[in-house]
Formats: sequence, C-alpha cells, structure tokens
Amino acid sequence: MSSFCPSCGTPAGGAQFCPSCGTAVQGGAAAPPMAQAMDPPMGGGGGGALGMLAHSNTFTIQQKVQMMEAVTMGCVEQANVYDIIDATNNRKIMVVEEVSDATARCCCGPTHSLLLHFYAVDSEGNKAQPLMTLERPGCIREKPCVGEGPMECCLDEMKLHKGFVEGIPGALPTQMLMGSAKMPPMAGGFTPSLEVFDKGHGVIAKVEATGQFPCLFGGFSEMCCDQGYSISSQSGRMGQIVKRKPKDFESAMVELLTDADTFTLELEQNLSVEQKANMIGSLLLLDKMFFERDTDAFGCDANGIFINCFNCYCFGCICPFSCECGEFIGLLVCLAEFVK
Repeated sequence: MSSFCPSCGTPAGGAQFCPSCGTAVQGGAAAPPMAQAMDPPMGGGGGGALGMLAHSNTFTIQQKVQMMEAVTMGCVEQANVYDIIDATNNRKIMVVEEVSDATARCCCGPTHSLLLHFYAVDSEGNKAQPLMTLERPGCIREKPCVGEGPMECCLDEMKLHKGFVEGIPGALPTQMLMGSAKMPPMAGGFTPSLEVFDKGHGVIAKVEATGQFPCLFGGFSEMCCDQGYSISSQSGRMGQIVKRKPKDFESAMVELLTDADTFTLELEQNLSVEQKANMIGSLLLLDKMFFERDTDAFGCDANGIFINCFNCYCFGCICPFSCECGEFIGLLVCLAEFVK
C-alpha cells in the first residue's frame, strides 16, 4: 500500500522520508491528508499551475472588482480576489483569495493581517486544489505600526508557504516555507523597496521602484502613469513589476472608485519555480502596501472635495499631496497652457 507525506501529500512509495519536503513518513497511509493532498510537485516539469510557472515568464495579475466595495466607496471593505494569468496565452492559471477579519479590513485596511490562498484552476477557470499560502502579519497585534516608519516593528513583510495553511498571520509554522519578502532596513529611504528571501533566508532579489521620481506614486497619477518596479540580484536583472494605468473609460472608473488594479510581472528565463512564486507573492505584497487605498485619487473633507495628486514615500511613511478641486482644475489649465 502506497504511503503519502503527512505534510505535503507527496507519494513517498516505500521511503522513510518525503522526497519533496523531507518529512518523516509512516507507511500504510491509504490516502494523503486532506489539507495538502492535492498539491502538485514543485519541479519545473510537474503538473498543475505551479508546474506551468516553469514554462512562462510573463504574468498578468488582475484584482477582481468587488461591487459592494465600489458602491460604498470603500466603506465596506471586502476580501480581495486575484486572477493570475499566463500572459503568453492569456490563460488563467491561478485564483488567489484573501482570508482576513472583516472588522480589521474596514478599520485598519490596508495594513491589516491576512492570508492569501492560491488555488489552481480547472478547465473552466474555477478554483481547484490549493497550491500556496501567503502570510502577511499586519497591524493591531502582530505589527501595530506597520507602514508608519522605518523601525523594525513598522516594516511590512510576507511569507510564502507551500500548500494550504491556516492559522494566525505571523504565527504560522515554517515547515513548508518557500520564501519571504520584507521591507529593507530604514524602509528603503525614499525608494519603495522589498528584499526577497529564499526559504533559507538568503537574499535572492531586491524589488525597487523605478522612474525619475521613484518616491512618487498613486493618487491621481495612477490615471495616466504606469508604476514600475525593477527586480534585480547581485548577478543582474531578474525582471520587472508594472502596475498598469487604465486603458479605457471603464477601467478608469474602476481605478477611481475601487482599489482593483492590474499588474504585469515579467521575469528572466533562468528563474526557478520557487523564485517565480516568491516574485508573485512580492507583487501582491506591493499591492497591499501601496495600491489598496480606497478612492486614493480624491475624497471629501470639511472644505469640500479634494484631489490627491500623488503620494510621496519617505522612510516607510506615505504622505499624500492633495489640493482642493478648484485648485486642481486651475493647475491642469496652467499645465495645458505650458504645453502649448
């Protein structure tokens, strides 16, 4: 009778240890455990969506629009859902679903604690077996001042685990750890940055904002500008992440009224499946850090409607640069005259 790994569900044959994760295996198990029984192999030629990562280097990550969130302009914050698409053939290969406390999402978002569960999809695009779990410890208990400065307790981070893992973000077991990402010391100064680590905690890449003014992002600037991030290592370039600007009127309204975004991830061909998975996890962390601010382009205060032109990143803090609606229209007129 075949035996299976109690941790990841990999068939172990007659071996004493799992060939995938090294966990001790007791013979005689008739079926793999329910939680991770359907995990595909991590190798480049393996089946399932993780195996597909080995054969594609360009991905599109689309966040789904949550209608209740759009109608209430973010007052009712809903759990995010993402589609991960192989951009070479426009085929959906994964669905990512957020698990988080509703009160924390509404009161502390976007710095709240959460888990993101990655699922493979069937031929019709519906979610199937679980693949990975992303853990992001956030504010209140784990990191009460995350995203508020350069101190250690403020540095945002994520950990990526193989299989379906449940528990409290920040306190999950690390036996199935695939990698992690964290803001660098002093939060990168004036450049939004992440350091990406392998499962042995060695730095494999650094993600940094690009452009002439990398510290400026978000706000109304998202309507007309892509937001780029380079991925590099000591040996050179590894790829890039781009948060795409709206391409038509419908996507512009989605950008204005919701926090649903579209990203592209372009990677070099020599990356392993684990490294590609870590880059996808790092992209989703960037989305939570910088692009999950509801109605970031405009808002209301005691003086009326204001326009948030852009946000400025400074040692982990995000400072909005806004002006009253009339002032913003005047600024646009001045810019138009200057261009003429």
